Amino acid sequence: MNALNRIKTRPTKSILISGASGLIGGALCPALTQRGHIVRTLSRSHGDQLWHINDQTLKKGALDEIDCVIHLAGENIAQRWTPRARERILRSRTESTQLLTANILKQSRPIDFISASGINFYGETKTERPTTEASPAGTGFLATVCQAWERAAQPLQRAALRTVFIRTGVVLSAQGGALAKMLPPFRLGLGGRIGSGKQYMSWISLSDIVQIYIRAVEDQSLGGPINATAPQAISNLEFTKTLGRVLKRRTFCPLPAVMIRVLFGAMGRETILSNLNVAPDRLLHAGFEWLYPELEPLLQYELCAAKQGRFRSR
Repeated sequence: MNALNRIKTRPTKSILISGASGLIGGALCPALTQRGHIVRTLSRSHGDQLWHINDQTLKKGALDEIDCVIHLAGENIAQRWTPRARERILRSRTESTQLLTANILKQSRPIDFISASGINFYGETKTERPTTEASPAGTGFLATVCQAWERAAQPLQRAALRTVFIRTGVVLSAQGGALAKMLPPFRLGLGGRIGSGKQYMSWISLSDIVQIYIRAVEDQSLGGPINATAPQAISNLEFTKTLGRVLKRRTFCPLPAVMIRVLFGAMGRETILSNLNVAPDRLLHAGFEWLYPELEPLLQYELCAAKQGRFRSR
């Protein structure tokens, strides 16, 4: 039985979601609706409710009758980190969280706050032991961003409002993100390990990250940080071999670390080359059951869905 189905009471909730048009939001909104929840979207131009982060304004009444806010919005980190890009990445997360936090605190009824965050919170894994939610904060630009992002919601925690931070690993889906970018060269037989191939990648399926958000909405016992990754991280070399095997392609075109640094700069060092061995201890202790705890079945499913032109979170 899926872990979600063990939640005995599942009252309908009214949920406001930022970043609803992104990879995760696009799968999460219909999944929540299918479970009977009422979903409203928050956007600068075309959502059910409007906000303007730069001038810290939220449409009047946007939080009326809302039980839970899910905050997914933020500048894409997959770009070269110029000084302006760094500022956009940081401010898009902190200022939007500050805006939502200030308005939630004004409400006469309690509202749960569930925010995206990243496993980069911990910085690069320096020991053989996996990083858990009990591990200290790390260093680096993305670590600083994640820490500031979560810190912006601290007033909610001080007010004893339920606040959840979903520290997400690499979301693998043929619909978008890292896997979608890797597929074309791998299909041409041009895939290979990156750098030494020894660096760990902590990943999660799109289906499972959706289930984690739903669990966070429905399970009132969850609060604080949650590592949203599969139970076991995998090395870049293992990932490369598995993807090649599923595609039935050779993977003999390694990409040297120096090329990553030249092409992507600091972004490449902190993402593609970084050693991120993160364990989802709190999900394990909560009895969460992954739909895709292992990589190969997930890749087979995603590639089959892509081939047939069908995508859904299941």
